[in-house]
Amino acid sequence: MTTTAQPDPQAEWWTTKDVAAYLGIEPAAVSTYRKRGQMPAPDQTLGSRTHLWRPARITTWQDSRTRAGVGGRPRGSGKPSPSDLAEIETPVPDDESRWLVHGSRPIYESEWIKLYMTDVELPDGQRFEHHTVWMPSAAMTAMLNDDLTHVLLMWRHRFVPDLWNWELPGGLVDEGEEPAVTAAREIEEETGYRPRSVEHLLTFEPMIGMVNTPHHVFIARGAERVGEPTEKTEMQRMEWVPLAQVPSLIEQGLVSNSGTLVALLHVLAISGPAAGRR
Repeated sequence: MTTTAQPDPQAEWWTTKDVAAYLGIEPAAVSTYRKRGQMPAPDQTLGSRTHLWRPARITTWQDSRTRAGVGGRPRGSGKPSPSDLAEIETPVPDDESRWLVHGSRPIYESEWIKLYMTDVELPDGQRFEHHTVWMPSAAMTAMLNDDLTHVLLMWRHRFVPDLWNWELPGGLVDEGEEPAVTAAREIEEETGYRPRSVEHLLTFEPMIGMVNTPHHVFIARGAERVGEPTEKTEMQRMEWVPLAQVPSLIEQGLVSNSGTLVALLHVLAISGPAAGRR
């Protein structure tokens, strides 16, 4: 959110930056609203990019906007309405809202991480250099026992943030390797178990604003112990944790790994052991 001081309400004109400061949003968001017809059109445009509004036009529009809990159905007022249950329509991407990349120059590159300065242009014409990072993709698996009541977690230390937490088995995807193969391989290497099945749940970006590192999340239903872990430094111990206790671990801050959080929350809220009986 922008921290720009509030504009002068007695001024003759407000620029895009003034309107953004008044609304408490970024200038790029004002440009997006304007292009989508979601706010008053400019009272005057100088050239092709400088848009001006009368302050009263913006303040009157802002005062009339519907807010949560004001008008309509109040928040938390019982059962959802039919409109709440209707499928949300995902907009079709448009070029007017796209951030344009004009090029990148490397600052540091290795097989583990690549740091760039990227020349990017915002929808409102602003152009600047932005730090961007590439890292290898990763795969992790919520492995359930044969009864689908427990999930295998590892208690391990992470030296970068210097913390201990419960994590799922997982690791980086080798070049040319399918993420599902990575998921099964990492389970066996780190835990000594071989999953009976591996199914892809979703792929997400943990730091989407700056880092490109797809994380592939899988669920495994059932496992067979085939030996001892070959990775001896990955954890202090592992535990088959009842799914019923997972929310408490999360609430206590004992699950910090983003992939583990996404996988466990997906299993608890969307997949669920019962949904996995096929």
